[in-house]
Amino acid sequence: MKTLSRFAPLILLAGDLIAVIAFVAVGQRDHELVNEANPVLGVLLTAAEFGVPWLVAGLLLGAFRMGDHVGAGLAPAQGDRPFRFATGTFGKGHPYASFLARSLNTWLVAAPIGILIRSYALGRAVIPTVFLVATLGFGGVFVLGWRAVFALVWGRVRKRKD
Repeated sequence: MKTLSRFAPLILLAGDLIAVIAFVAVGQRDHELVNEANPVLGVLLTAAEFGVPWLVAGLLLGAFRMGDHVGAGLAPAQGDRPFRFATGTFGKGHPYASFLARSLNTWLVAAPIGILIRSYALGRAVIPTVFLVATLGFGGVFVLGWRAVFALVWGRVRKRKD
């Protein structure tokens, strides 16, 4: 199981990037912003505007660490993180509550930064509130939904291996 635990952060990161790419592709299609000359490049460039803040915030907030009972991740131990947000009572008692809370905190930090980068890239001085709300909501469904599924599956794999 130790070998599998080593890959958990990489599986998370790959799934996160796929979720961000899917979110961007759906958003570009729905808003008719698809780059007709090279749609794949257009999606990847826009995904980078959200993916880079996600990666940086995730490393700082411990989003790639499932916890000691699962295995080490890319980030330092919880007490050593340079930034820490309160997790409140979100899912208190559930073994993956802190993982899901860190994921939510990371999205709440990374998405607005991605929106700022995206607005700058589009040359927009004002960020429409609806864009902010939609990105937080729909993007959160993609990224946090994937992470919830990962936690559920990972928990079952762990139980089977123990």
